[in-house]
Amino acid sequence: MSRRKNTSTENAPAGQDASAVAVVEPQTERDPKAEAAAARPPMQLPAWIDGPPPQSAQGDTPGAEQDEQQKNWSDPYKPIFSGKGFELGEHRRFKQRVFRFDEKPAAELLAKLKEAGFTYRAAEKAWTIPANPDTRKLTDEMAREMAGPAAGMSR
Repeated sequence: MSRRKNTSTENAPAGQDASAVAVVEPQTERDPKAEAAAARPPMQLPAWIDGPPPQSAQGDTPGAEQDEQQKNWSDPYKPIFSGKGFELGEHRRFKQRVFRFDEKPAAELLAKLKEAGFTYRAAEKAWTIPANPDTRKLTDEMAREMAGPAAGMSR
């Protein structure tokens, strides 16, 4: 840590003036990584990071002709199975398996969903669980049980 030189005469030792006081600054160790980082040119940032700038009313954004046609992406939610008052689906955007019920399920079914690790999402009115191979098998089995033996799944 460097020190400031004190030029006031009141802090000088007796019999010496302030200009004669010398302060020794410690030498810092050489850091090769810091020197290499300083030698590199500064990083170039793109003109925009979070996506292209919004188009103005005049359409002066470069490539505006190409952007006129909107991309038609499919719905991220895909229903897999519909049964007696419920629907099993998968939301690809959030990577979740989803159970939606027409009416509030029975207490034993709610307990089973909670035990399996499902979370109730009030905004979607659905029970969700992260989608992975194990939960996909689990939700398929639960849907078969809820629908009964006569129902078949679309997969």
